[in-house]
Amino acid sequence: MNFFLQKITATQLNNFYNNFAGEKTFVQTAKYGDFREKLGEKNFRFGVFFGDQLVGIVQLQKIKARRGTYLHIPHGPLINLRHQDPALTFFLQEYKKLGRQEKCDFIRISPLVSPKKKNLFKQQKFLAAPVHLVNPELTWVLDLKPNKEELIENMKKSTRYEVRRIEKVGLKIKQGNSKQDLDVFWQLHEETVKRQNFIPFAKETTKKELEIFGNDLQIFSSHIDNKPYSSSIIIFDNHAAYYHQGASIYSKLPVSHATLWTAILEAKKRGCTEFNFWGICAENNKKHPWYGLSRFKRGFGGEEREFMHARDYPLTPKYWLNWLIEKWRKWKRNY
Repeated sequence: MNFFLQKITATQLNNFYNNFAGEKTFVQTAKYGDFREKLGEKNFRFGVFFGDQLVGIVQLQKIKARRGTYLHIPHGPLINLRHQDPALTFFLQEYKKLGRQEKCDFIRISPLVSPKKKNLFKQQKFLAAPVHLVNPELTWVLDLKPNKEELIENMKKSTRYEVRRIEKVGLKIKQGNSKQDLDVFWQLHEETVKRQNFIPFAKETTKKELEIFGNDLQIFSSHIDNKPYSSSIIIFDNHAAYYHQGASIYSKLPVSHATLWTAILEAKKRGCTEFNFWGICAENNKKHPWYGLSRFKRGFGGEEREFMHARDYPLTPKYWLNWLIEKWRKWKRNY
């Protein structure tokens, strides 16, 4: 019996995703694909079949940039453990064919698999990508199964102290996904960008996310005397909550702790089993631009999860121009 690849519907994708027991994130849900299409990208949804059995799914986008056109798979494919290695090998071969059919300069994949799997990709002539991607390869995840008091006890001492202060100091946390909620976030976001000097998301992009994700995207903002000091955008699926974007201005009060702690409690209320803090840097890398933020995330308790670095497969000589540009950007940002 052989594997084969076939286009699937959004419903098939979501059904498999919801029942998949392995590592997964919302970027392999149909809503995320709809969002990428809203940005003008071509979105593909495929199933990996073994006979008449659906054993894996993958959602990917065709991205056109000045430095080249490429396909990208964020945090996929998702393949049942029983078939993982042979099905993944088969899929990588098909992925190369798709890249050529779409006249791309290269293909890229950011899989949620162990770094130990890199030999499988090496056998298929995939190279380590020259870039640190938005889809994290080192992430921090909190198990939400313990009760509220147990979660607090499992925090680092300094974080536990700040979380217990939230109610005592009278912080007000607002939750919603209206235009006004986004405006509050964006005001703080612009101030954060000026202070930390990073490349921001476009507001129009976040607006489109809000339109597509609806109630599964919530903005949590903490206020002192009706003035916002911290705001976080959280995305939910039936499995986890994801810390998607954050912004804040300085305060001696635990304003950032308040938004995330409220989001964690909302995730528990929705029946999520994990809170995914998204990307972090290595704990001993004090020069990394994410060091302070990573330390903040770790304070809530949880565990580090590491996945294989993104892989590229060149299809045309133009790939190497992209390689040089991304290598330079990585060096400049000290990643």
